[in-house]
Amino acid sequence: VARTEYPCVGGSIPSLATTNLLIEFMIDQPRRGSIDDAARCAEILNKWVEITMWMPRLYSKNELLKMIEEAIPLRELWVIGNPTSAYVSFNNDLSQVVALYSDKPGRGYGKVLLDKVKEGREYIQLWSHSANESAHRFYHREGFKAAAYKENGDDGIPEIQFEWYSD
Repeated sequence: VARTEYPCVGGSIPSLATTNLLIEFMIDQPRRGSIDDAARCAEILNKWVEITMWMPRLYSKNELLKMIEEAIPLRELWVIGNPTSAYVSFNNDLSQVVALYSDKPGRGYGKVLLDKVKEGREYIQLWSHSANESAHRFYHREGFKAAAYKENGDDGIPEIQFEWYSD
């Protein structure tokens, strides 16, 4: 492990590059998702709806599963873990992240999945519920900028569009 000396803190600490490598090894790498991952993706999304007070319950768990199963052949799906712990659904035609969810927020899965989607792309956009401030902080850290606002998203609540451009 590469270390950098910091006398003011009484020793050395791993460099940022080394820390990022350690994080990569600690997190399962993304794999292409398949229909076999649909049930677990639906569980993750359903749990998020259950614990998110401002999110209206519009669909049952079975309806969410059916929607995810129907979307998988039409989208690029990346998942982490087996069983799945996090997933991103990407619509290539719209250059849009349609879903990004994890059953273990704060562990770096979202970053790893977004980085996978960014590979080889110059532009990505997504819509986020305006009440989801923690997601907005995450998107800003990942280089996204707020671009538009709509009062009524697909689920009837306000949304903010975020855009990312490669350097």
